[in-house]
Amino acid sequence: MPFVQQAHHRLHYQVFGRPDAPPLLLIMGLGMCSEAWHTLPERLAGRFRVIVFDNRGTGESSAPRGGFRIRDLADDAARVLDAEGLRQAFVFGISMGGMIAQELVLRHPERVCALALGATFGGHRRSHKPKLSAARDLLLVSLFSRRPGRMARLLVSDEFFARHPEHFALWLARLSRPRRSTARRQIVAIALHEAERRLPQVRVPTLVISGDRDRLVPVENSRRLAQVIPGARLVELPGAGHAFPFEQAEETVRVLAEHFLASARPGPGPSRRQLRGR
Repeated sequence: MPFVQQAHHRLHYQVFGRPDAPPLLLIMGLGMCSEAWHTLPERLAGRFRVIVFDNRGTGESSAPRGGFRIRDLADDAARVLDAEGLRQAFVFGISMGGMIAQELVLRHPERVCALALGATFGGHRRSHKPKLSAARDLLLVSLFSRRPGRMARLLVSDEFFARHPEHFALWLARLSRPRRSTARRQIVAIALHEAERRLPQVRVPTLVISGDRDRLVPVENSRRLAQVIPGARLVELPGAGHAFPFEQAEETVRVLAEHFLASARPGPGPSRRQLRGR
């Protein structure tokens, strides 16, 4: 079980796929350990060397005392690449993980060959907010109880949950809960996230992807990101909620593979090629 040892905490990570395949770093969101990727790493491992890790304070990763910002989580992600001896990788982050991916490419542009941002926003202040009911559910599941029905309202479409309630409950049962202190600190870091004014500096091929039924991070946020990031391509998955890699795994794999394989293979220097938006 690989770990990255930091000064005051350690990060747990896993690797799937061939060591000579193009590396792809997956960054998970609020309160979720890397197990939340479900089958996505295995599905992508046929084409990529997939690296997943637990953000500090989640899963098997520990957390230092005190608060942290999204930029600190981005530096953690860079240390995971260091541990695998990688100068560059493709990067896909979802929700809070998408915010971490933004800071990673802005703080360490040489580390990111191509970028995919899922169900996220560039800054909390100017973001399209969820409805009050969704915000209340988020607070309750982050700090108190992860009831399947409440989690489903946040993460997947009503139609998916109606068809697969047991599948959703089993997936949820596999996921370890972060400590309440970690959840609170992550929520504060999200509230303080403001990268939008710097996003025009991004010079790598960028995919912005969202489910059009996302209650937690409304799809308007992805549309705005695609406008702000030069050359970004926007994909909206019809009928999918916030956790679209779980709800529409095959389509997610197809879109990600198409994007990353069309981009330059990770190498010794940063890619500067851009995709044209659709």
